Amino acid sequence: MNIALTGSHGLFGQSVLKLAQDKHHTIVPIEREIIDFKNPQALKKLLNECDVLIHAAANTNVEQCEIDSDDCYRDNTLLTEYLSHIAYECDVKIVYISSTGIYGNYQDSAYSEYDDVKPTTHHHRAKRLGEQGVLRYPNSLVLRTGWLFGGDPENRKNFVARRIEEALKADGFIESNNEQLGCPSYVDVVVRRTLEFISDDRSGIYNCINEGTASRFEYVSKIVELANFDVEVRPSSATAFNRKAKVSHNETAINLKSLQCGYESMPHWEESLGVYITKELSEWIEKVRV
Repeated sequence: MNIALTGSHGLFGQSVLKLAQDKHHTIVPIEREIIDFKNPQALKKLLNECDVLIHAAANTNVEQCEIDSDDCYRDNTLLTEYLSHIAYECDVKIVYISSTGIYGNYQDSAYSEYDDVKPTTHHHRAKRLGEQGVLRYPNSLVLRTGWLFGGDPENRKNFVARRIEEALKADGFIESNNEQLGCPSYVDVVVRRTLEFISDDRSGIYNCINEGTASRFEYVSKIVELANFDVEVRPSSATAFNRKAKVSHNETAINLKSLQCGYESMPHWEESLGVYITKELSEWIEKVRV
């Protein structure tokens, strides 16, 4: 299968490039330069050679999206609408990577795909509008994920690696938000399920996250423990971080629809975090300890 991919340099895209080879798929990266809103010919030529488009590119800077909402909607809504339309014209299935953050801030329990969507930030509203643009077309697939970890430790957005560096530099302790909840999710696990959904020609909306929930504090505490650092992690309130974006206190979700369709449960986040740190970060951790 030939799979076109936006966001090939990002966390999700890098995992697709790595894991698709195991499934004997050919990945065709779509660089931003080829996307011309007024002249779609180059994009159409590329997509005409593909079966599926995974749209993983996004403006993920939630704080900056509150400051510059115009760029946020251009990157996360307009671009998605445009790619969806061109993919439809080329008879190419589109898979859109969305966020569990779009559910909003109206309940304390984990959200399923059947719950309402009430985004609280420009970023999440733009992602929701992007979903609607994708779902206008038949056979489209939207995957809602969140709190992704994994990938190259040198990537500045690698949450796990940055917390390990923070612990390394700490004077006895670090602090982490004990109020916000989510589902830490190993990007390789999410991408494997994504490729499985593509092979099964799934369409519609699916949550796609690791099992289990955690506060940021619990998440960071487990990172420090698994990295074997003797550093205390102290709980702090959300107000201590002075965020501009009114991010929901609860971004937890459950993969209800995939379970109803007969798919196996995803691994628990602690298990996946252990695999990532042990198998992919152990050498890097030893280097930064020196």
